[in-house]
Amino acid sequence: MSLGGFTVPITFDGITLLALVLACLAIAAIVSAIMDLAREKRLRPFRIGGGLILLLLGLVAFGFAGWAQTYRSLTHNELVAYIQAVPIQGQSQTMSVTYTPVHDGQNGTPLTCLVKGDAWQLGGDVIKWQDYMNILGVHTGYRITRLMGYYQHAADYRTKAVSACDLDGGSDGVYTFLQQHGNLAPFVRAVYGNAVIDPPDPTRTYEIYLSTSGYWADHK
Repeated sequence: MSLGGFTVPITFDGITLLALVLACLAIAAIVSAIMDLAREKRLRPFRIGGGLILLLLGLVAFGFAGWAQTYRSLTHNELVAYIQAVPIQGQSQTMSVTYTPVHDGQNGTPLTCLVKGDAWQLGGDVIKWQDYMNILGVHTGYRITRLMGYYQHAADYRTKAVSACDLDGGSDGVYTFLQQHGNLAPFVRAVYGNAVIDPPDPTRTYEIYLSTSGYWADHK
């Protein structure tokens, strides 16, 4: 799902759907029995009993689905990009970094940037939802906005070139609105910037994931 420029992964399983269907059938059976009682002055115990059984099964299924969603929300890691970073021979603290976005498991168009620094840094904006939104299957929203160089020593930022590539147009109005008016969105827990940093390595392809707290990198 998209929210402005943000990507918001959503998972919805068949158990939750089954629970909703059973609950609807149960409510329909109970309401029908009550209407019969009001119209014909006759109680239909089998219809009410069947409705209660369906309602109980729906509650059990919904409880199991809630437990499963809670587990998934705590362990969910969304693959959002690949990074390949190769040092440039003969140029100190310079690397060629190729960024490939990933949306719904599909690779996007690669972008290669020349980056100066001891490491590369990929970052962007993050929307962290309230816990109950995660349980409902709504995962952390993200928008990757920049690829830049990172120096290990802060003094280098004052004496050496700072390089950055703009990705996806930078922060958008949704991020600014939630930053300034977060009280109008009680289902949002926090909105913030986040980044992952790693050194260049020509033998590695970094896999960039988004967890419930922010970006992190694995490699293969």
